[in-house]
Amino acid sequence: MRILLANYRYFVSGGPEKYMFSVTKMLERAGHDVIPFSVRCARNRETPWSEYFVEPIAGDDEVYYRDQSWSFGALRHSLQRAFYAPDVYASVSRLVRTASPDVALVQNYLRKLSPSLLVALKDSGVPIVVRLSDFGMVCPEAHMLRGGLVCRCCLTSGLHNSARYRCVQGSVGVSAVVCASMWFAKWRRYFDLIDYFIAPSAIMREEMIAGGYDGSRIVVLPTFVDAAQFQPDGVRRRRIVYVGRLSPEKGVDVLLDAYERVRRHEGLRDIELLIAGEGERAYADQLVARAQRVSQQATFVGPLDAEGVRGLLSGALLSVVPSTWYENLPNAILESLAAGTPVAAADLGSMAEVLRGTDAGFLFRPRDADDLADGLVSVLSQADTLKRMSASARALAERRYSPEAHLSGLLRLLRGAQGRDAPPTLRRKDDSWTL
Repeated sequence: MRILLANYRYFVSGGPEKYMFSVTKMLERAGHDVIPFSVRCARNRETPWSEYFVEPIAGDDEVYYRDQSWSFGALRHSLQRAFYAPDVYASVSRLVRTASPDVALVQNYLRKLSPSLLVALKDSGVPIVVRLSDFGMVCPEAHMLRGGLVCRCCLTSGLHNSARYRCVQGSVGVSAVVCASMWFAKWRRYFDLIDYFIAPSAIMREEMIAGGYDGSRIVVLPTFVDAAQFQPDGVRRRRIVYVGRLSPEKGVDVLLDAYERVRRHEGLRDIELLIAGEGERAYADQLVARAQRVSQQATFVGPLDAEGVRGLLSGALLSVVPSTWYENLPNAILESLAAGTPVAAADLGSMAEVLRGTDAGFLFRPRDADDLADGLVSVLSQADTLKRMSASARALAERRYSPEAHLSGLLRLLRGAQGRDAPPTLRRKDDSWTL
């Protein structure tokens, strides 16, 4: 099978790109051809298909909106990408004529590649499967957050609420543009061109249906983790870790508050906290300053490569995922489970889906540092509990989130989009996902 894989970044910026490169490797090992399509950028990985990539909105290194120089040309380009971009249509059409893909697997495309990507694929007769990486199809802000709390106003009262509350970048104008682009796409029925959606979590599917999308086109297919790459370390250091982006919705400030409380307990004052990742400069600087006030044992180690992440997780007692939004089955949880490291996660969205009913960690009330601290103290004080949780974590990763199960479901869905197979319907049975 020849698969066109589209994503607006062709380098690792976060979870979506980690998935993109991992699934590409897995598909190619299974004998399939993967043809990438993206935006040109100096940070991109090398590929012979880069000549078909489209120009960036601004400069090659201006990847994020916050980094862009807003000239008149960049503004015009940005509006085209939000609504309909002729250059994307032309590039995709040219790529399809050359590569002749059987099906397209599309990841992030809104506002950087535009729905013209979908039109070009459908006009060329290429079936389309879209993997959802966030809630951008139903929420202009994409995280369903407002004021640090989960917000469903756009689902219950209309998309205009995003402009009313300045949800996107704190700007009425930007929020209004994103909202208008979503209305435009729905009016033009661009999203109807998609054959199937992949929702990595059940909460994503539920909110898509609440947003008016046909549930028969939305298949829950959890992300995978290669447990063989995360062999548990024989030596567990007395530390808890966080791995992920440093941005407000990740709740690292909640973790720091909880850690300060944990260190007040006799016998736990030697527990270290290591925080790995990078993100918004102002927020990250605030976190570093806060950590320095808490303890010299709270350390920011910066971004780590895959090997560094494996080593950090495998040698820890616990990892913490304190996000304040639903998340969408984060790699941080799956990689921790694969390393045999129990997870403390907010009782919210996909995080709760992973851990509820298991002995692979524990859940705490979102944004409640006291509840997180109580859970950490309880678990860290019991060596037998940690040992049992560690074994359960590893077993859960191997049983429920294996690469083999994911590849099987993905291929059935891609063939289903071509009309060659019935698409998979994944259902929850006990504590595992089964076809």
